[in-house]
Amino acid sequence: MRILKLTTFIAGLAANAFGWGCEGHQIVALIAQSHLTPAARAEVDQLLKANPIDPSLRRFCQPVATDPMLDAATWADDAKGHEKTGGWHYVDIPRGIEHADLNAYCPAIGESKDGKDRPGCILNGLPYELDILKDKSRTPAERAAALRYVIHFVGDLHQPLHTTTNDDQGGNCTSLTLFGDSRRANLHGAWDYGIIGHELKQENETPAQLAATIDTRYRSGGKHWLHEKIDISKWLWEGHRIAEEDTYGKLSPSLPVGPAANGPGCQAEREKSSALHIDIDEKYASVALPVIHEQLAKAGYRLADVLNRTLK
Repeated sequence: MRILKLTTFIAGLAANAFGWGCEGHQIVALIAQSHLTPAARAEVDQLLKANPIDPSLRRFCQPVATDPMLDAATWADDAKGHEKTGGWHYVDIPRGIEHADLNAYCPAIGESKDGKDRPGCILNGLPYELDILKDKSRTPAERAAALRYVIHFVGDLHQPLHTTTNDDQGGNCTSLTLFGDSRRANLHGAWDYGIIGHELKQENETPAQLAATIDTRYRSGGKHWLHEKIDISKWLWEGHRIAEEDTYGKLSPSLPVGPAANGPGCQAEREKSSALHIDIDEKYASVALPVIHEQLAKAGYRLADVLNRTLK
């Protein structure tokens, strides 16, 4: 695994929308690995090793992780273009919404090749892939691809900006700076990687070391997450509330709640937020980091639970 220099990553934040980035997704996989049952761990390893990722696929995370589960954790971001699954990584619940039928924000996008409605967002994309993973009549290659989606999507739905939008494409159009750097970044990228990357650099830690620290810190609460009801809607609403209260709510100066739909567009949102001169500083990070750590822990434990139940 790698630790990107923060300044290198900032330059690319505006162009990328990866839930948790390379390190975050690998941290989720590392935590999950340590809580898999022997049967689930064996099947995960068998499926992934016997059905490797196409070596011709261009990979964003470099060097490519040698552990199959860690490598699988980031595959869905690299494959979403040719797989046409970009919309499956998130659901855009508008800020200001507290209760709603999430299906209203997740219309199906057509019929899939197997006769089922093709999912429109993570709300139905994750169950869609779980059904394939459970189905032993599917080919091993199909089940391996589904496993990679499941590993990735459980991580994604715990990133608060994969559950929320402020008419800014989940923070991608909210322009700001990170820790005083003059180059422009965006809120989505800050939560994907910027804040985590800053911590790794400041603490001189590897993702594996941070995963171990988080796992130990949340071991007590993790016992509940490892054996709770699997409730994707509940988990999405959890992330949405965090986005309201912390991700957007702790910005200074504050960012007004945007229209629920059909707003002025991404460029206008960038200009509006740029004029506020928002900076993700140490004060903001001190509030965000415990939230990020807990979300990574929840994702890891819940992923282990999902896989343990699915791969009995």
